[in-house]
Order: sequence, then structure tokens, then C-alpha cells
Amino acid sequence: MIQPPAHPSNRPFVSVIVPTYHDWPRVAQLCEALKKQTLEPDRFEVVIVNNDPGDPPPASLSLPTAWQLVSEAQPGSYAARNRGLNQSQGEVVAFTDSDCTPDPQWLENGLTHLISGAGRVAGRVQMTYRGARLNWVEKYEKAYAFPQQRYADEGVSVTANLITWRRHFDDIGYFNSKLLSGGDTEWGLRATSAGVPIVYAADVVVAHPARCGLRELLTKRRRLAAAALNVRAARSRSGLFIMLLRGIMPPVQHCRALVKRKDLTWDEKVGALSMVYLLKVYGTWHRVLLLTGRRQPERR
Repeated sequence: MIQPPAHPSNRPFVSVIVPTYHDWPRVAQLCEALKKQTLEPDRFEVVIVNNDPGDPPPASLSLPTAWQLVSEAQPGSYAARNRGLNQSQGEVVAFTDSDCTPDPQWLENGLTHLISGAGRVAGRVQMTYRGARLNWVEKYEKAYAFPQQRYADEGVSVTANLITWRRHFDDIGYFNSKLLSGGDTEWGLRATSAGVPIVYAADVVVAHPARCGLRELLTKRRRLAAAALNVRAARSRSGLFIMLLRGIMPPVQHCRALVKRKDLTWDEKVGALSMVYLLKVYGTWHRVLLLTGRRQPERR
């Protein structure tokens, strides 16, 4: 592995790894946010991984000299993140996504937690909205998107905001590059099984825009449906029947949980619950199409 540049500071050198896929305008916004980090510019690098080599960046994209733009042809953000790991040189690796905007103290605060003993830092993902009045999709996002504190309690973190020591990837292995969804959870569970501690850090913040269109939620639901499909169990007649029955049952547990939420208005609770049921039925239908060969798992 290439050695990071020497520096009198005893703080470790950080590699920020960002996969992207047909998202150059938001990559440019992300880069501007990373340039405003309070961590000294010579204490971190940024590795942007283009997951479609056939889609080159625009000529207007300007990167600092030490930052890298590389390509990964294998489909999937986890394959792209693995490419970034291979290309980077930091003792610490920080993951975020091209549609995120890190807080200026994102890296500095994340390093503080690591140096204080954390093995992994699951930072806060702060949702942003187009306006004060939310549509039903945004209400669903407000209720369910990126519950990092709960994830950390379960031993995992989304890669929209994960900072950790590189050595854990050396010991545990990289992300499963065959997965198109859920690879962050799969790696996080491996890390937890290996005894790598994780903390939730509310002061390690990236902003993430809430999805506002139904198409985006349906696309994500199709990916999740494919990732969770138990082909062997569902291909039997009884297995298929049970899957369909569960798929059309009202989401009672979600209803009970939402009623107790203090951070949501009743209008937001109703909107979120409606979307939960819609997505549940849609995901079940998509699994049926996958099992019958009428659909194939999507790249993204």
C-alpha cells in the first residue's frame, strides 16, 4: 500500500471514498463541501469512483491535486467502494455518497471519536427537504430514512456516513461486491461479529436530500426485494402463498411504532404509513415477477 505523506501532526491520514453513478452535478457540490472541511487539507484525500467508465466527468469538474478520480466497471456501489479502498492510502477511511453534503467538521469530529477509542463511527444523516410542506414520499423519508442511531445499536451503519480504521477492512475483508443493495449491513455485521466496536456520533454529520418522487422509492424497493428474495423457500407452492399473504397484510407493527413517535405530526404519520403499505405490496409483487422470470435484478 502506498504510504501517506509525512506530516508533523500525529493525527492519522484520512481517505474519503465516494462512489458515483451518473451524478456529476452533485459530485461537484460534494467536492465544494469537502474543500470546506476544518481538517487540514493535507491530512486527507478524496477518491471518487465513477461506476460507469462510459460516462466521463464534465470538463468543469475541478479537483485538488491530491484528490483522485478513478473508474470501476463492475456494477454496484460496493464494487466501487472496494475500488476506492484499493486506490486510497489513508489509515482511516471515511465513506459518504455523491448526493451528500458533509458538515465542515465531519472529518475532524469523526477522527476525534476514532482516536478516543471507537472502532467504527456511524455519523448522523440529516435529511433535507425541498420546502416546509412535505409530500407523502418525503413524509415516509422523514419517518424511516437513515435511522443511524438504531443501526449503530444493531452493530451496523449506512455508508452514507461511516468512518473507520482501514485495518478493519484488512482484517475482516472488503464489501461483498456481488451485492447491489445491503452491502453496508452485511459488512457491518461481519465487523460486529469480529468484535469491532461501533458508536453513533450525532456531531459527525452529513446532509442527505430526502427522496421526493415515488419512482425513486419504487426503484429502491425493487433492489431491496431482489436482495431479500429467498428463492428456494418461495419457489414451493406453500412458500409462494405465505410470501403473498405476508405481502398484503396491513403493516400493524409500523402503525403501532408510528403512533408513539413524538417527532412526527399526525399528518406525517398517516402519510408515512400509507407509503409503507404501498411499498410492501409493491415489493411483494416485484418478488413474484423475479421468481417467475419476468423481471431481472436491477443494476441500481
